[in-house]
Amino acid sequence: MFPRYLFSNIIICVLFGIVHFLLFSVLLTIPILRYFRVITDGLQSIAGGDLEYRIPLSRQDELGSVAHNINHMAEQLQQQLEKERQIEQSKMELITYVSHDLRTPLTSIIGYLDLLKTPKCQNEAERARFINNAYNKTQQLKKLIDDLFEYTRLTDGDIRLSFQEVDYHNLVKQIISEFEPVANEQQITILQDISPMPLLVHMDIEKMVRAIDNLLMNALKFSIRPGEIKVHLTAHVQEEQVILSIENVGKPISLEQEHQLFERFYKTEPFRYEYNTPTGSGLGLSIAKHIVELHGGRIWLEHDEGHYKFYMEIKKIHPL
Repeated sequence: MFPRYLFSNIIICVLFGIVHFLLFSVLLTIPILRYFRVITDGLQSIAGGDLEYRIPLSRQDELGSVAHNINHMAEQLQQQLEKERQIEQSKMELITYVSHDLRTPLTSIIGYLDLLKTPKCQNEAERARFINNAYNKTQQLKKLIDDLFEYTRLTDGDIRLSFQEVDYHNLVKQIISEFEPVANEQQITILQDISPMPLLVHMDIEKMVRAIDNLLMNALKFSIRPGEIKVHLTAHVQEEQVILSIENVGKPISLEQEHQLFERFYKTEPFRYEYNTPTGSGLGLSIAKHIVELHGGRIWLEHDEGHYKFYMEIKKIHPL
């Protein structure tokens, strides 16, 4: 038999160990419970709509991982909400800009028709002038609607391109030949520097013609009269890319304006030599940018004190 005093010592040691174990467990559990409380408070804040709230990451264990995941979830929700706000804001801006741009030519058309209806309008020359002005405004209105329709198609994410193998060299020369009469009327000379080597490029012809035409019209609209537009086409077969550049001289713009040129509805201040060209929708360069990017290419501008050079690069070319 154990001596009574030895048995008592064993019991005391066991009790002491149990007390220390319980005390240690409590001390270890309190920080966990506190951090768990922080997580639950954070979840309540996020659930209440405060998506900017982030749980402090003060632990590296499983609870820290849970807090990190909750913060990541809140960040994703915040980004999604911001994206939805931007989409809604874009819709409102779209309605505002379109309403303004469509109202101007429409008001002019109504005004000319009202003049034609009045008995005082008996002069045939005057009537012809009113009819011609009203017709020009309808063409401007049609251009605005076409640009808007094209822009919405390009940005809805569901557009499908119809790719064909095209001789890019001949396509550019054909576009220039059709553009030259319009440029000559505006005292603008077209200078061509196009590689004679035929190039087969996979592209959506209709879309690419629209992009090139938009760049040419932009150069025409903002060129000094009399002036020149230089069109340069080069191919880099080893890098499988073809670069089209359109160059003109016009009024200098600021660096901030350069960054905004490809944004939708952006328009620079009207120039004196711009008055003979129709008012644009502010979508031309944005449409061109979307078309080129849909072809896997890129578009950019180099500007130096009124000297403009737009570049349009398309990859994957094949020489004939």
